[in-house]
Amino acid sequence: MTRLMLLTLLAVASTAVADDVLDVQGRSVIVGPQTQIIVDDQVLPAGSPVPRKPGMRVEVTYAAGAQGAAPAPAAGAAAAAAVVFSYAVRGPITSIAPLRVLGQEVGVTADTRSTGLPGGSFANLTTGQHLDVSGYVDTNASLAASFVEFLPVAPQRWLLSGYVSALGPGTQASIGPQQVDLAGVILVACGAAISVGRFVEIRATAVPAFNANSVLQTITSLRCVDPVPIGTPGALGALSGIIGQVFSPTSFQFGPYLITTDASTTFRFGSADDIITGAAIEVDGTFGANLQFAALGIQFTAPMIRLEGPASPADVQPGPAGTVQLLGNSVRRSAQLRDEDNIYLNGINQNRQVELRGYLDHLGNRFATRARLRGAPDLTGVRIGGPVEAVARPLMSVLTNTLDTTAATFEDPAALPLTSDQFFAQALPGASVEQFGSYDVAAHTLSGGIVALLAALDPPPPVVAVPSLIVGTLLGTDRLFGSGFE
Repeated sequence: MTRLMLLTLLAVASTAVADDVLDVQGRSVIVGPQTQIIVDDQVLPAGSPVPRKPGMRVEVTYAAGAQGAAPAPAAGAAAAAAVVFSYAVRGPITSIAPLRVLGQEVGVTADTRSTGLPGGSFANLTTGQHLDVSGYVDTNASLAASFVEFLPVAPQRWLLSGYVSALGPGTQASIGPQQVDLAGVILVACGAAISVGRFVEIRATAVPAFNANSVLQTITSLRCVDPVPIGTPGALGALSGIIGQVFSPTSFQFGPYLITTDASTTFRFGSADDIITGAAIEVDGTFGANLQFAALGIQFTAPMIRLEGPASPADVQPGPAGTVQLLGNSVRRSAQLRDEDNIYLNGINQNRQVELRGYLDHLGNRFATRARLRGAPDLTGVRIGGPVEAVARPLMSVLTNTLDTTAATFEDPAALPLTSDQFFAQALPGASVEQFGSYDVAAHTLSGGIVALLAALDPPPPVVAVPSLIVGTLLGTDRLFGSGFE
């Protein structure tokens, strides 16, 4: 089986006495007596307990022709053929600001699930302690962590997953900042040699007193894998991860796949214009030949935001925990940040127009995935986009600002004209909208210009048939009892 990543053995609460039902990206996946549960490259014996750790990355496959993975368990629904639970990195903390494990930056938000943290807080972690991290692996040597587990006892077996960022000197290679020594290491599924850009999974034995400057030399295995499993051409699939290179408004790299969109692709929590490198998404669609994937629906894992407006040097606090104050919003640096003009790294030395793109976690914290300068400050060219907080037509509240649509024109997600009535029929709280116009600093109000409906409140429609492959995040577990009683 193609694997998303090497795995770490999980502790669980109880053995399975009935069919378990896993919630994976909102789909109910039945784990029956014949389902293979794969943990740490081992197929567990029949009847083994199912890991119950919401936030973990999960890969689900179905036998050909099986009918399962419905929004809710249905009579006669098939059990999954195999369920794989996975981590991305396991080992010592090599940095606190920013948080890194084996050199890989770990991005955490209020949406990151965790267990065992000292005092229940990431703020209490120190270098040299050990973590297991599950989440999306980005090409910039970072993880958007969905689940973090503190390991009070140092593990003897480490895991490092990521993209090769450099080769050399000698037998060394780099996975982001982490250097590894490949002398004597047998490469598995890599061909004659690894290359920059390959996704690798490395196992190594523990090293005492390992730190940020150490070279990992105790590698026991290295194999090249696809960061997203390969599906069968013609079959439906449901994938999740981080967007790689964007080639055009309708195509982008997603693991090994070229994802294509068209006018029929539906979006939730954002729009086609939010397809940017570093953004985390879930995508439903159809596998094609030559590693192409036609997207039927795309859902961003968190509501996307856009801000563009004037900023002063005092509005920027650079550094690993840097923030930018923009249009009344404090926007934090994310681990997946693409900072074209080093705004979060160095700050700015004069008043400038700044553009930020990013997302909200469930507590409303703002995170930037893209930052760039847009010239001289200009209050007539301000942009505010995000989920609607409240509506009092013709006014809306978005990102703590008021959008005044009185003198604006309206557009749908395809930039086609809408009437005011058509727009407000869909611009309900939770829908994503954007306005580009003139900003009144004292009133925190954006007026005139163009108001666009980016994504309506309703989610993308479900796929017509059952996906044969689901790669997503475990949201919860339950039990399915035929009698209806426990």
